[in-house]
Amino acid sequence: MSDANQGPASKPLKLVVIGNGASGKTSIVNHLVVGKSGKGYSQTLGVEFYLKPVRLPGGHRLNVQLWDIGGQTLGGRMLDKYLYASDVSVSIPLRTLSL
Repeated sequence: MSDANQGPASKPLKLVVIGNGASGKTSIVNHLVVGKSGKGYSQTLGVEFYLKPVRLPGGHRLNVQLWDIGGQTLGGRMLDKYLYASDVSVSIPLRTLSL
């Protein structure tokens, strides 16, 4: 159903964010969804889901489903299930420090 003032609703866009643990995936997703990153580190266990409504030109709306996949999942049996039917997947590389 759509509201005349908000334009037609569309099928949600599934965006999956993957990468090694502690690479900043959750901080990036939080910045996209709420406009700021959290302070400190909190490990994502399994998967966290977020919804970001986006207004497009012409009055159209797009609901982006963000799937924040925990880094420990990369070698697990569920990764292909999380990636299934995704419209976009983003891989966050692990930044290495050189001392």
